[in-house]
Amino acid sequence: MYFSSFSTTLEHTGKVTIRLLQPTDMSIICTWLKQPYAHFWGMNNQTEQQMRNAYQDIISNAHHHAYAIEQNNELLALVELYDPAQDSLMKAAYKAQKHDVGMHILLSPNTSPKRHFSFEMMQCVLQSIFANNAAARVVVEPDIANNKIHTLNKRLGFVHTQHIQLGKKQAYLGFCDKAAFDRHTQLFAQMLIPLNTDYVKHSHWQWANRHLQSKALTELVHERLLIAEQINQTWQVNVEGGYFTFSGRAMALNHIDIDEPSLCFYNSSNEQKPLDVLRFFSMQGPLLGLTGERLATYLEELNATLASACFKRENNTTSAEQLAQQGLQQIESAMSEGHPAFIANNGRIGFSKSDFLRYAPEVGKHFKVIWLAAHKSVCTFAHSKYFADYESHINGELDLTTRDHFSAALKNKNLNLDDYLLMPAHPWQWQNKLSVVFANELASERLVYLGQGDDLYQAQQSIRTLYNSSHPHKPYLKVALSILNMGFMRGLSRAYMAVTPLINDWVFDKVSQDTQLKATNFVALREYATLGYAHHTFEQSALGDTAYRKMFACLWRENPNHNLNSDEQLTTMAALLHLDNNGQSMVGAWLDQSGLSTNNWLQAYFNVYLIPLVHCFYAHKLVFMPHGENLILKLKNSVPVGAYMKDIGEEVALLNSDEQLPEGVKRIHITMPKEHELLSIFTDVFDCFFRYLVAILVREKRITEHEFWQCVSQSVKAYQHATPALNERFKEYDFFSDEFAHSCLNRLQLGNNKQMVDLADPAGSLQFAGSLNNPVASSLYG
Repeated sequence: MYFSSFSTTLEHTGKVTIRLLQPTDMSIICTWLKQPYAHFWGMNNQTEQQMRNAYQDIISNAHHHAYAIEQNNELLALVELYDPAQDSLMKAAYKAQKHDVGMHILLSPNTSPKRHFSFEMMQCVLQSIFANNAAARVVVEPDIANNKIHTLNKRLGFVHTQHIQLGKKQAYLGFCDKAAFDRHTQLFAQMLIPLNTDYVKHSHWQWANRHLQSKALTELVHERLLIAEQINQTWQVNVEGGYFTFSGRAMALNHIDIDEPSLCFYNSSNEQKPLDVLRFFSMQGPLLGLTGERLATYLEELNATLASACFKRENNTTSAEQLAQQGLQQIESAMSEGHPAFIANNGRIGFSKSDFLRYAPEVGKHFKVIWLAAHKSVCTFAHSKYFADYESHINGELDLTTRDHFSAALKNKNLNLDDYLLMPAHPWQWQNKLSVVFANELASERLVYLGQGDDLYQAQQSIRTLYNSSHPHKPYLKVALSILNMGFMRGLSRAYMAVTPLINDWVFDKVSQDTQLKATNFVALREYATLGYAHHTFEQSALGDTAYRKMFACLWRENPNHNLNSDEQLTTMAALLHLDNNGQSMVGAWLDQSGLSTNNWLQAYFNVYLIPLVHCFYAHKLVFMPHGENLILKLKNSVPVGAYMKDIGEEVALLNSDEQLPEGVKRIHITMPKEHELLSIFTDVFDCFFRYLVAILVREKRITEHEFWQCVSQSVKAYQHATPALNERFKEYDFFSDEFAHSCLNRLQLGNNKQMVDLADPAGSLQFAGSLNNPVASSLYG
């Protein structure tokens, strides 16, 4: 604990030094201690001599030290550090640990306010402690009424865990270690970094426009809404008002990998014109079934998608090689693409530009959620059998000081916290929906606004899922967000929330008890606690199942961010398709860093991603929605060694199964034509992910397309050979059939861009365009 002095340079205050308190400092310190703001120190009524005597005792105490923070011979703060194990009051309050360091701080009078002064003085003290002892745990016991210091403590990483009595003083007990301090100071620094908000630049727009036009042609030809003809080495696509030409590669699954710089558009007079994807859809829309409001809405989504691409081009400039060595959250915010199959995949209708700059995943900004109290008569909490009840859960989510503050706010309204459940909401949802649409609930005090929480969150690629940046061990939070994005209003169903933990428990048991899945390190991330609010005005049967029923609900999902070794990292699987501004891929960077051949790396990847999905289908008729955003890969030395499947409650299904399910889980039973069951692999994995992955690998000359699909075939055949108990299933559902039905995603969005799939009957919503040749057919690979 003891050190003589420490110097540091602070962002706003500049260079400061913390040193041992000297007797010559006491005349100034005594004037501070008499100030009204110092009443928590309990020395206001003492004489100067009494104060001097008290600090002389501290100076001579081996377990208690006094320091001053100074700058250019000006005193800025008084600091006391002490050993709680040697303090009689603290010994009675809690059991001290070996490296605990007690801390008090008193700032100089605020005669000329300085920006972030109190934060940086505390920062200086904590830096000095951890520089002296990295294993230290700093202990604070602020007066229960000192709200300012509670807030400051939490901003620096302290967590208040209990109430304690220190003589006449009622206090909170709080702790902070070096990891929490480093994380919180970094978050604070990141929040001060300005963004370049002038990102819709001509050069970026041209690039984004060319990229999206290329993608539109690829996907519309793929879904047989347009026809591409190859003339010598050039492709041509005839459209309303002219034609496109480009060079590219014809690949499996009716996919053309377009060489984007080669793309040109010619009008009907054979005059080359600038690429304009918005004009293209305006002209082509009616032929695609888009007219009126649906066409206008789609054009708005395209504009937003283009603007988002411009932002990424301007701000997300990290190279693939650098990004491949970073953590999950840095990777999440750097992704350049939304869902690879959808053309308009970043619409987010409802967001203003300022909303985009606050809440979009690619911006990577941190923000606080809003907390409300929901009366138990209209709000339901559900939780997993493996996790604690509401009280334990909410105690883990909210600092003790915050819970007390919320309780006091209710008490001031003559309301009792025991009658309510505390419920978080996205700040956009509160401002734009709840504060207006739920006005009657607020007026009746069935719903009570409490204010911001303490923790900072970062939006994930699935925009309504939030990562707790302040406390990375805490669960993910998923909240309703009533913006229109990629064919759905992104609300959350209260009815679904009521059974989500039950469904997750059932899936978790099924997956964790399967030895094959355990061997591949395939894990289902449980959504283990949910809250859903019943707004009676919109629950009437006459209204049907509208988006108004999905405005206020939330869930908490397990966090895989535990027990990672130094040679391991987590990444969204979407990163395998990421290209940096120079066109370099992250999958290529991981391949290079791993030192493995492309074939061997892919075998490792298929073993943790493809094979578990194949096994779940054949062994259990259990299918997921396994696109890039829904899967987190664990890499070890840049090689895939495990996978975490998420979004279980809304998107898991049991196909044509006669398995008996608990009452709350029966919703996952799905009936569909038998010939479509394997589309859970053929469409969701082959067509919606591998189609793009193989194009990148071929483009970078890391593998041939034939070799890629041969590797897929070999992986599945090896699995089938090792699992003879399922031979009858393998025969019944032929993985190596010559073709499969071509299920089309953009046709769904073009047909209904507000709700492209009926969640109650997803199979009945599918749209098909003939069939696709199976790239792993027996006729190709024996």
